[in-house]
Amino acid sequence: MTKLGELLGTMADKLAQDSLNIGDVHLLNLDSNNGITPKAGDISRNKFFIILGFDNEGNVIGGLVINSNINNNLPTSVTDYQLPVTVEQLSFLEHNSFINCSRIIVAKRSKFNKNTYRGAISDAEMMKQIINTVKESPTISKKQLREFGII
Repeated sequence: MTKLGELLGTMADKLAQDSLNIGDVHLLNLDSNNGITPKAGDISRNKFFIILGFDNEGNVIGGLVINSNINNNLPTSVTDYQLPVTVEQLSFLEHNSFINCSRIIVAKRSKFNKNTYRGAISDAEMMKQIINTVKESPTISKKQLREFGII
């Protein structure tokens, strides 16, 4: 890649990082540092990440991940807070899935770039349902909700 190409790519990534919005969905490579448990033998997993809020400095983003299935070995305090979502609702999904509203996942702004963006949750009612489910989750603290401006 040429120096100009690298510079333009860096500028595009910076622009993407500066224009992150609540409800945007990105495909991120996440690992245990983000609170994700990789499958056996893997060190990370690609997950759809829904932006819910930003910390005071704007460098850390709090959000939710979308899972293909619900792990039924988890307690009901987790499984009861999985919102079903269809391919019709979010066209970038490959199959109907679940939004995990039981845990806020944290990612640094630097993980986001022009290539990670997949779409946005533009349905206001759906975003309201997601936010309300997160607020009701017994596994998410009020401190975390305040940290990311959710309450």
